[in-house]
Amino acid sequence: MIDGDVHLNNSEALLLMVRTIKPKNLGIFAPLVGQLHKLFTNFWGAIASNGYYARSDNYLDIIDRKEMGTWNVPYIGSILVFAKEKLKSLSNAYYYDKKLDPDMSFCSFARDKGHFLYLDNNHYYGFLVVSEDVESSKVHPEMYQIFNNKELWEKRYIHPNYFAALNGSTPIVEICQDVYDFPLMSERFCAELIEECEYYGKWSDGKHKDERLVGGYENVPTRDIHMKQIDFERHWLYMLDEYVRPIQEKLFVGYYKQPVESVMMFVVRYKPEEQASLRPHHDASTYSIDIALNKRGVDYQGGGVHFLRYNCTFDADVVGYSMIFPGRLTHLHEGLETTQGTRYIAVSFINP
Repeated sequence: MIDGDVHLNNSEALLLMVRTIKPKNLGIFAPLVGQLHKLFTNFWGAIASNGYYARSDNYLDIIDRKEMGTWNVPYIGSILVFAKEKLKSLSNAYYYDKKLDPDMSFCSFARDKGHFLYLDNNHYYGFLVVSEDVESSKVHPEMYQIFNNKELWEKRYIHPNYFAALNGSTPIVEICQDVYDFPLMSERFCAELIEECEYYGKWSDGKHKDERLVGGYENVPTRDIHMKQIDFERHWLYMLDEYVRPIQEKLFVGYYKQPVESVMMFVVRYKPEEQASLRPHHDASTYSIDIALNKRGVDYQGGGVHFLRYNCTFDADVVGYSMIFPGRLTHLHEGLETTQGTRYIAVSFINP
């Protein structure tokens, strides 16, 4: 039995559980899982006189795996393995004490009826996802979990080659003068961001009048949706500070600002029948990023960017890769025509 907030990321987890259970003939068993960097886990080391949680002297050592073994404990939950011989005798355990939550009722029944509960921390099995505050109204709630479940979010949504680019083991290519292209977001993230925007559906009309902005005027309008409109503004700002800023400091040595600031963070949609291109312009930023969100030759034809001062054109078509370049004064650029299909990019004007 496994709850939805259990994340097993050891590919041999089931095999390890069987190898632990069978030699010792353990009837009711749980592997240790807990919320990352927190004290909340799926077991109690001791029990108070009122039947609720009490911390045992070795609780921290068990969850930190400073003491390892198979432990007889008063409460286990979230993920349970039963010997088939136990199933019949446990059939009503979850309803044993209706004043308690079902998991506590189960363990109370086991204690009262002499069924030992075992916890194993000899191996690392996985962890508990923080499942509170899930954005259930969103198409992809996991996309919004950068604060509650950062490690899992990072594994899902940061490009697998990002850290190699950051630490220098993979070079970051300079494609035009002071214009770089680096791996930032995973293909999964790019696809989900597009789907989240299309589900929201309120694309701007590409006109200069824009009530979303202070002053209500956009000098270089695009068909876009702001991160704020899909309730992703603070998540995106955190991503910029946590993952983009270190790349900027590596490439543009001597410039430092933390936390980063940005007001203009948006997804642009280019379509021949709507807005196919973007006229030459400077970004209102110290530096900007443009992330390719979908595939040229599959989802669209054409596109790309041209930097006029350097007469340099770049396709900018590798999904999840981001251009990073200076904003004001030096890098006048234009968005080249999308001739077929729909092209999506995520743009941020950083430190305006």
